[in-house]
Amino acid sequence: MTCRRRDLGAKGEALAARYLEAQGFRIRERNVRFRRGEIDIVAQDGPILVFVEVKTRRSRRFGSPLESVDPRKRRKLWALARTYLYSRRLDGVDCRFDVIGITWEAPGKPPVIEHVRDALGHRA
Repeated sequence: MTCRRRDLGAKGEALAARYLEAQGFRIRERNVRFRRGEIDIVAQDGPILVFVEVKTRRSRRFGSPLESVDPRKRRKLWALARTYLYSRRLDGVDCRFDVIGITWEAPGKPPVIEHVRDALGHRA
């Protein structure tokens, strides 16, 4: 991964966190790392714990950033969420997965933000 790509990802995650806060979410943690991967954002939406995957792109040439959350990535997100819940002793907490796609389509234009709540279809 190039430094520029990593910078784009970090910029997208920061924008996603600000967006979520503006929507009334409380950010609990960002960039939570485990051996198997990383959870981009862990937030609180009222009583619900939300694991947020952020996908950032420079264009839609290869599709929406949301399309990159394929079945393999979904399985990985479930595993990371279980690890997070276990490590924080949060057994029985109601939680869900959201995906935020951010696309910077043109320089000088605001990014397009797409937020899919409960993106994996059911709660953990």
